[in-house]
Amino acid sequence: MSTRKQSSGFTLIELMVTVALVGVVAAFAIPSFTTMIANSRLVSTSNDIVGALNYARSEAVKAGRRVIVNPTDGASWANGISVWIDSNSNGSMQDSEELRRTSRAPGTVTITSSSNVAFTGGGLLPGGSVAVTIQVCDSRTGESGSEITVTLGGGIRSKDYTCG
Repeated sequence: MSTRKQSSGFTLIELMVTVALVGVVAAFAIPSFTTMIANSRLVSTSNDIVGALNYARSEAVKAGRRVIVNPTDGASWANGISVWIDSNSNGSMQDSEELRRTSRAPGTVTITSSSNVAFTGGGLLPGGSVAVTIQVCDSRTGESGSEITVTLGGGIRSKDYTCG
C-alpha cells in the first residue's frame, strides 16, 4: 500500500493570478491616491494661512498694536508666511518682531494674494485699505482650490475656488 502525502501551499498559477489582480487594483488606486494627496496639500495650506491670519488678528487685539502678515521672503507667499508685530512702527520686520512663521507650501501649491495683510490694534484692516483676497491653487488647471478673504472688519472667510 502506498500512502500519498498531502501537499500544502499555493500553486504557481494561483500566485500568478493573485499578482495580476493586485496589479489591476493598484492601477486603479494610484491615480486616485495622487489626487487625494494633491487635494490634501491644498486643504492643509489653506488651513495654515487661515490659522496664521486668525493668530495675527488675535495678537493685534491682545497687544493693541499693528500686526502684519506677509511672505517671509518678501516676494512669494508659497515660500512661507511671517506674522510679525510692528513694534517700532517702521513698516519693516526686524528679527525681534517676528511672532510666527509658516513653512514653505508643499508640492506644486501656489499662493497669490492681492496684498499683504495688516490688522490694527482693534482687529480691523487699516483705514483706506481694501479687502484682501488670497488664492491657494496648484498646477492642476480647473481643479478646486480655495479663496481666503480678509474683510475690512477683520473677518476671515475661506471658500472653494476654481483654479484657472
